[in-house]
Amino acid sequence: MNKKFKGYLLISDMDGTLLNSNKKISKNNIEAINRFVAQGGIFTFATGRMLESAKKYLDVVNVNVPVILYNGSKIHDYGKKETIYELFLEDEVKNILKQIKQQYSYLGLEIYCKENVYIFNKCRFSKRFASNRSDVHYDIPESLWTENWTKILILGEENQLDILEHNFISKFGQFNIVRSGENYLEILPLGTSKGQALQKLCKIINIDISNTIAVGDNMNDFELLKKSGYGFCVANGNKKLLAKINYKCSSNDEHAIEYIVNWAEKNIVV
Repeated sequence: MNKKFKGYLLISDMDGTLLNSNKKISKNNIEAINRFVAQGGIFTFATGRMLESAKKYLDVVNVNVPVILYNGSKIHDYGKKETIYELFLEDEVKNILKQIKQQYSYLGLEIYCKENVYIFNKCRFSKRFASNRSDVHYDIPESLWTENWTKILILGEENQLDILEHNFISKFGQFNIVRSGENYLEILPLGTSKGQALQKLCKIINIDISNTIAVGDNMNDFELLKKSGYGFCVANGNKKLLAKINYKCSSNDEHAIEYIVNWAEKNIVV
């Protein structure tokens, strides 16, 4: 087969993008990814997910380069079973978290540390975890406060998070916050984004960033889409993101990756 995509990387967000509403990768998307790879291309994920929850999709699609996790805080090579890049939250954030719990007691608060999730404050979204998960903890050990944290996830109703997001910097200071969904607001290490991680990944695998095709659905994907050569927002994407991104594609329930591969076959001239 013609290797027209040799030297090209296709990188996709997972939830709301590659995964449909049933959290599955459609047959159409799988076939499109395989076609892209058969033509010399490389495919990988850029997700807010932690290591284990992304891993279960690796035997569904062919990912043979490192994956971006935690919205850019970590780059992990599943093939070599090693983390090749990682950033941690600033220690000051730990005190901010305690303040948020005091002032916004109705919000869910989760600490991500060493591939474990610690529920610091419960809300209705805390129920999304299966009861038998050994990596989800509802008791907070005192030792956790001296560990390196990967990220904090704040959960709540859309309007509640709108207010917190709008006032966050004026109330708590300059931290790296990103909206990863209607009900999700994340605190990440300073300098962290999927876009920054994409730049790192391109250097690691020796790909020109102008030869990257990226797709996402929310504001945590903005830097990824802007830094890539071709950045696509899915039709079901956040309205702010849709307004800022030039390339659009079908929704996550309408085989967005297939749409993009078809587009690339017609429009990318090597």
